[in-house]
Amino acid sequence: MIWALHGAVGMAEDWAPFPVQGIDLWQFLEDGECSLAEAGERIAALAQDGDTLIGYSMGGRLALHTLGHRCWKKVILVSAHPGLESGQAERLATDQEWAKKAEGDWDEFLREWNGQAILPPVRWGDREKLAARRKEIARSFRAWSLGRQQRFTDFPPSVSWVVGENDAKFRALAPAHATVIPGVGHRAPWENPEAFSKFIQSSAL
Repeated sequence: MIWALHGAVGMAEDWAPFPVQGIDLWQFLEDGECSLAEAGERIAALAQDGDTLIGYSMGGRLALHTLGHRCWKKVILVSAHPGLESGQAERLATDQEWAKKAEGDWDEFLREWNGQAILPPVRWGDREKLAARRKEIARSFRAWSLGRQQRFTDFPPSVSWVVGENDAKFRALAPAHATVIPGVGHRAPWENPEAFSKFIQSSAL
């Protein structure tokens, strides 16, 4: 089984174009905040040893926190961050502001979120559906902020990285052996679904 974790302001159905089982991450925040460590443990509990896990962006952050809770065949981190060396307080403050915006006017929040230079436009699930999950999304900005992420420096051989060629920030963060998908940015799988599907077929099965 190949499991997949969506990014911030994402949903399980984002993974519909690929041969994977998307996980609704908002379910872990329905009853209040839970830590990255707790969420990682709960995600691992859904799977079996020998399964593969894909984590995109925020989902990659959560995927890192499953390590040690499951013997994965592969953990594929897409446009992911290994953790901050400094500046945690500033990032927490930034994500607190995003949380407040998510709880406010949803359309305005979406315009501002998708207007970030790092996030190229793509075709995927309708974000209007997520208006009903705004409480969970706000909690994710607070509880799963990059400012709370453990910094990972040592990775088991099962962990591999994927990054878009045009995603300069995350290319710099990824290890030298990362797979680079040409001509795409931070939302690499959805910018070039064919290339990402081929990557899954060649490396995850």
